[in-house]
Amino acid sequence: MSQTIVPHTLPLKNVHVPVRDRTAARAPGRPVNLRLKDNILAAIAQVLVDEGYQGLTISRVAKAAGVSTATVYRRWPTKQAMFFDAMRLWRDDLTPQIDTGSFAGDVDELIAARIRFLATPLGRTYGTLLGEAVHDPEFGQVLWEVSVVPARAQMTLFLERASQRGEKVFCQHPDTVLDMLLSTIHFRAMNLLGREPMDAESTLQEIRSLAHSLISG
Repeated sequence: MSQTIVPHTLPLKNVHVPVRDRTAARAPGRPVNLRLKDNILAAIAQVLVDEGYQGLTISRVAKAAGVSTATVYRRWPTKQAMFFDAMRLWRDDLTPQIDTGSFAGDVDELIAARIRFLATPLGRTYGTLLGEAVHDPEFGQVLWEVSVVPARAQMTLFLERASQRGEKVFCQHPDTVLDMLLSTIHFRAMNLLGREPMDAESTLQEIRSLAHSLISG
């Protein structure tokens, strides 16, 4: 049985970005410095962890990245545009490429990726972002594109592969099951009652057990 899980490292202090040409041509004018943009995106994540979304400002991001505010403004005209660009990098952390060779294994890894992300300092800000999304439709749309759409697309791929292998899948509609699993994970992660932070390992085992109970026996 083969297992392929392609992670994407979060843009925090020790930023790691995909291997790529760090300077892309732009016409007319100077080339775009992709390394500089990556550093700014890493600074956005760090300020978000330290200050929260309300404390996220272009001046704070510039200071954390060691650049001028003008450098940040050249890339993003507003705080919101800057933040949305950074948030789209979360997609691969929330929903990495997965192929374990079995439907149950694929679902297990999808659950694990979500819990691992939400247990990070950056992931722990997710609950406050959900609140912002309630009041800002554009904010909500980006969060939906980053968090929900890729997970549903990946579940569709899991089901297609399971069908080809003749495996049993969920006994209820997959979207309903996925919504239930993810909502349980996010509720735990938001820590609404102010208790201890989510126990990632315990939550992982419990959600996996729940998912397996919903696979046709």
